[in-house]
Amino acid sequence: MEGRPLLDRALASLPEHATVVVVGPVRDVARPVIFTSEEPPCGGPAAGLVAGVTRALAEPADAIVVLPADAPLGGQAARILLNRLDAESSAEAVVGVDAHGREQPLQLALRPTAAEALVAAAGPSGAAGVSARRLLDALRPGLITQVLASAELWDIDTPDQLLAWKLQSSAAVSSILSLAAQRAAVVDRPVVIAIDGPSCSGKSILATAVSLRSGGSVVEGDDFYRSSLPTLTVSQREAMSDDAVVDAVIDWERLRDQALLPLRARQAATFQPYDWDADDGRVAPPKTIPPADLIIVEGVYAARPELVDLVDITVYLGVDPQTRARRYAERNNDPGWARFWERGEAYYFRAIRPLASFNLQLDDQDLRESDQ
Repeated sequence: MEGRPLLDRALASLPEHATVVVVGPVRDVARPVIFTSEEPPCGGPAAGLVAGVTRALAEPADAIVVLPADAPLGGQAARILLNRLDAESSAEAVVGVDAHGREQPLQLALRPTAAEALVAAAGPSGAAGVSARRLLDALRPGLITQVLASAELWDIDTPDQLLAWKLQSSAAVSSILSLAAQRAAVVDRPVVIAIDGPSCSGKSILATAVSLRSGGSVVEGDDFYRSSLPTLTVSQREAMSDDAVVDAVIDWERLRDQALLPLRARQAATFQPYDWDADDGRVAPPKTIPPADLIIVEGVYAARPELVDLVDITVYLGVDPQTRARRYAERNNDPGWARFWERGEAYYFRAIRPLASFNLQLDDQDLRESDQ
């Protein structure tokens, strides 16, 4: 990122006077650190957490803070956790939580007594193969939580996550947020943005970037894939009109009622998303989207006319045919289903939601330019 390893970026965000322990192989870094490793190697996040805390206990300190090395704003989150620990004299530890309330054990501030309790709970195995969240039980009832922004929790493990992080400062995201700010000035409720476009154009990456910069909540259109689709035979699909294909893909009624309506009313949205792992019509366990001032719904058909009264801004994200074909191939989709989806999308963007009807038109090139 900007030519610097993620570890160096995380280290640069920490106070200069802090003693830093890095769990992992020795390497060249931009500041003095103490390297250590878990035993046995590659024992998982909990083992790395315990190894780092164990080594930190050998150094004099009033508090120990844990942060992931691949989180660009890990240092900022660490300061928030330490400030909360300083302010709560009765607390022994503070763990970061996301907007859903999920504890993030690698975003943790500990007093030395709590650190010792954590290491003791790991036992002789050093927590190898153990869930890091299970270790937090050793800190209760002295453990309190601190909500952290999605950007402060963001870690980068994949090229798409890196691209979303870089895209935050792009002209594409700025143009979307400028429209959102104009709308927010005249409505007393959350602003809803629909990011629509062909399959494989990068809509989810763009939506993530907008969310990271704004703190907005993202609704994934694919969560509302119609459960009846997997039961359709090839002949049934081929007999459908183009208009029927458009209506058959996304359960816009459920998207409207279970997600957009509550979120627009500043309420959490809870629903059962389509189970893409099973991909046989079943739904997965309930999922909750927290309320926010900005709601981003992304996916093909996100801007369909039936949702227009709930959507403030529509964004079209295009992609060149060669890039789209390559990405389609990487997904290993069934060719028959790919033709079915493509037929519906082509009709949708030609007859139902032509490009000229969108508030803002972007292209995949706008995303790729941010990755230069």
